[in-house]
Amino acid sequence: MLDALIHPIIESFNTHSLTFFICAIVSVVVVGVSKSGFGAGLGVLSLPVMASQSSINEALAILLPLMIAIDLVGMQRFLKNADWRILKLIIPPAFIGMLLGMIFFTIITPKALTLFVGIFIMLFLIQMLVASHFDLQEAKPYPWLGRLMGLTSGFTSFVAHNGGPPITIFMLRKKLLPMVYTSTLGVFFTFINFGKLGPYAYLDLLNFKQLATSVILLPCVPVGVYLGFYLAKKISIKWYYRIVQFFLLIASIKLIADGLI
Repeated sequence: MLDALIHPIIESFNTHSLTFFICAIVSVVVVGVSKSGFGAGLGVLSLPVMASQSSINEALAILLPLMIAIDLVGMQRFLKNADWRILKLIIPPAFIGMLLGMIFFTIITPKALTLFVGIFIMLFLIQMLVASHFDLQEAKPYPWLGRLMGLTSGFTSFVAHNGGPPITIFMLRKKLLPMVYTSTLGVFFTFINFGKLGPYAYLDLLNFKQLATSVILLPCVPVGVYLGFYLAKKISIKWYYRIVQFFLLIASIKLIADGLI
C-alpha cells in the first residue's frame, strides 16, 4: 500500500523538471492568495503559469485537488463570513454552467473561450471607470446578472479553472466588506471545485501520477491562503477593491492576448 503511494511521487519527481516545480509552486501560492484575499483577478494567472511547463489538461488535473485543499483550509472563516443570500442565487446556475462545460469541453477551443472572457471583463472595467468618472450611481446588482455570471463562472471554471472574473463582475456591485466578499467567493468555489471531481474523472483527466504531484505541492496551500487573509485584513476597503480591479485588468489583458496570439 505504501509502495503504491510512494511510487507515483517518485515518478512525478523524475518526470517533471525543476522549472516545472518552481512554476507550480508559484501557481499554487497565487491561487491561495487570490481565493482568500483578492477574489478573482490574480488567480487567472495560475493555470497559464503551470501550463507553460506542462499540458493544459495536466495543469487542470494537478490544480483541482490543490484548489479543493485551499477551499478546506479557509472553510471555517468562509462559512462564518459568507453572504448566503448571494450564494443561493449564484450556486444553482453555476452547476448548470459546469454541465455545459462538461458537454462542450472537447468542442470549444481554449483560445475562443479566453478571448471572450477577456473582452467581457475589459468592457465591465470600462463601464466601472466611466461610472466613477461621471460620479454615477452604481447599477443595482439585479438577480438576473447574478444568475448569468454564476452560470458563466461555472462554465469557465470547468474548462479552464477561470471562474473568478465572471462572478466578480457581479460581486463587485454588491459593495461587500472584504472578508464577506472573499468568504462568499470561497464557499462558492468550494461547491464548484468539489462538483468538478466526478466529471473530471469521467473525462479521464485525473490519474495517480497527477494526484502525486498535487500531494508534493500541498505544503504551498496554507502559505497562499494565510497570506491572502493577512492582506485582506491589512488593506482598507477602498484600496482592496482597487487592487481587485487592477488584477482583473491584468487578467483581462492576459486573456485577450492568449486568445489572439
